[in-house]
Amino acid sequence: MKKILLIISIALYATTNGFAQCNVTNATSCWCPDSTATTCELLPDITLSAWALINYSSGPDEYAQTGAGANNGRLRISASTPNIGFGSFTVRGQDINNQYHYVCGTDTFISATIPAACADGSAPKHLIHQRVYSKNGNAMTFTDYRAGAMTYHPTHGHNHVDDWGVFTLRLENPNDPNPLNWEIVGDGAKVGFCLMDYGSCNFYNGHCRDSLDNVMTSVDFPNYGLGGGNYGCSPVEQGISSGYTDIYSKNLDGMWINIPPNTCNGNYWIVAEVDPHNYFKESRDDNNWMAVPYTLTQQTAPGTGYAAIENQTGSVTLCQGENLTLRANAGYSYTWSNGATTRSITINSAGNYSVTVTSPCGTATSNPLQVNMLNTPLAPSTSGTTVCENDAATVTASGTNSINWFGQPSGGMALGTGNSYTSMPLSTTTSFYAADVNSTPSSNYFNQPNDSAVGGGGYLNSNQYLIFDCVVPVVIKTVKVYAQAAGNRTINLTNASGTVMSSATVNLPAGESRATLNFQVPAGTNYNLRTSGTINLFRNNTGVSYPYDIPGVVSITGSSAGAGFYYFYYDWEVEVPGTSCYSLRTAAVANVNPLPAVDITGLDTIYPSNATAVVMTGIPSGGIFSGIGVTGNTFDPASAGVGGPYPITYEFTDVNGCSNTKVIDVTVSLSTAIAIDKNLAGVNVYPNPTAGVAYVSFGNMLLQQVTLTLTDNLGKVVMHKKLSSPKANHTETLDLTGLAKGAYLIKISTAESESFRKLFVQ
Repeated sequence: MKKILLIISIALYATTNGFAQCNVTNATSCWCPDSTATTCELLPDITLSAWALINYSSGPDEYAQTGAGANNGRLRISASTPNIGFGSFTVRGQDINNQYHYVCGTDTFISATIPAACADGSAPKHLIHQRVYSKNGNAMTFTDYRAGAMTYHPTHGHNHVDDWGVFTLRLENPNDPNPLNWEIVGDGAKVGFCLMDYGSCNFYNGHCRDSLDNVMTSVDFPNYGLGGGNYGCSPVEQGISSGYTDIYSKNLDGMWINIPPNTCNGNYWIVAEVDPHNYFKESRDDNNWMAVPYTLTQQTAPGTGYAAIENQTGSVTLCQGENLTLRANAGYSYTWSNGATTRSITINSAGNYSVTVTSPCGTATSNPLQVNMLNTPLAPSTSGTTVCENDAATVTASGTNSINWFGQPSGGMALGTGNSYTSMPLSTTTSFYAADVNSTPSSNYFNQPNDSAVGGGGYLNSNQYLIFDCVVPVVIKTVKVYAQAAGNRTINLTNASGTVMSSATVNLPAGESRATLNFQVPAGTNYNLRTSGTINLFRNNTGVSYPYDIPGVVSITGSSAGAGFYYFYYDWEVEVPGTSCYSLRTAAVANVNPLPAVDITGLDTIYPSNATAVVMTGIPSGGIFSGIGVTGNTFDPASAGVGGPYPITYEFTDVNGCSNTKVIDVTVSLSTAIAIDKNLAGVNVYPNPTAGVAYVSFGNMLLQQVTLTLTDNLGKVVMHKKLSSPKANHTETLDLTGLAKGAYLIKISTAESESFRKLFVQ
């Protein structure tokens, strides 16, 4: 009854209001959901069009597991997301002050621009706001709410709102009316959309429908067009106006569901959700999904029987006390060898496990999975050490197996292996953590084809790629390639949606070589191995016969150009890592004693050569002095001789055996016992000491000719100037830039007299 009354109310608005425009700056003719109200939030209501999924562009496209290249095993679908609410759906990439909000790592930043990359090289996450408009009488106001994020989509060349759509293929459970709870057979990536006014509900007639499945056009929207009807792919503002829809076609990136291999033909349901995280504010959240029936016809024939434990085959080894969740392929019912009847079970004991599944394929029992248990070792015993500040520390541990060292009590990368670990120089007391590790060896395999001689072919500079499945987690260590010319190639591991998971740039010689990748690949399907940029690698176009398998490990199932082509990567070297069981970690403490504070008193930095010996005091007492001119705790300038600077060192070792030193550089210059001629007593040299410029002032003296000679402490002339008849109060500038630090002697001479001044350059 409530839904019928809503429709009647909308019809009343149409009669009384005539659908006059209301816009984001003027609310005069905007309507509230309660037609008697004059103040309200004008919320959007985003829906998913089941009708459009079935009918737009002639509906979904199903592809077989082989022969379709990049579309192998895909169900491509279109999605239409109408806004049937009273308000516009407006998403803002900037706040009210036109500032961007973004996240790098765990920190949120606000600025006028968003950097291309974070400090660690990762892409910043662009946070967005939802702008909700409110009617306040005739005035229109708005409130911005933080909601989700958007990312630049390089293929489309604009920003997409993250995780906007989620698509799954499911089996109906007649005992559960909610399709969101039904078993998932296959899924796709969470797809980001550029939110825009793709078209009106009038133009895309049938896309927009109410809760009773009645078709809605402009006459059914009291605030039709609120938002402007012109939202586009701007990084500043995107959205869907009231009475408009956004459509993402099945030919676009990410618009597909992955159909797992061995799925049988039969009846399924396509279930799609929009805004699955409920980031955005709407009048209703319960209509953000839809489910439509779909019959697969391009997969395995029904009645053949198929059952499997997902991502597991052969055997698996667990650590003692570890749990493992086993999950069967989707079906109507499940019976496990241990009696469980759910799709997933969690185990923690050795044994053989299998599951019987009833599905569109019929009823079948999986191959058994052998589960082995590996003992988890006891924590090792450790020994710490004590070192002095700035020394490296060596700590030790002993256990039953191999020792791994860590810098944290849990998590983190291993620092090293072995019964001892030597650190970098330490400044503070530091704990290191040892774990005993019981491991099974890894297994290495090579996958066919082992060379390019599978048939005809040639070099190709095209971005084609191989498609493969991993039954268990593996490391693709190396592959064999044939390059037409030497140079760098970038090889990428991507998932089924084309997202790069790992990348390696390798320098290849011309001809045959091995490219080192070391890609860690989790168990999964429809991975791609592809080269970007310049390629010019050999590929086959005859004699190809997929799949190329390492049974129970890896299967190369096809290529992006179909089953008749094999691209670029031969003789895969694949490692299946062994199982490692770690004990609890035990701390080994490296205690760090600080260095003693050391000083010298009683020693200057400059002495004349005729100065008497000086007595030095070391702090703390009990250390040892050393250096040129040093005897015991005295320094004799005459014994050291003119020159320097001479490093005079005091070393002290404390009760902990930690030593520290104090060094003072001492210069010995010519004697300062220099007579000043009384006839030149008024001459002044300043500043003294100087940092580079000195002045010679003659006061009110009247002189015929003056010569200035500057010598270093070894008697070498470093400057010579003649002044002709300087006037009274004359000041001569001496540029000492470039002279070494130390003591110098200025000789001031006339025809009748000469005088000397000591000058220090700092």
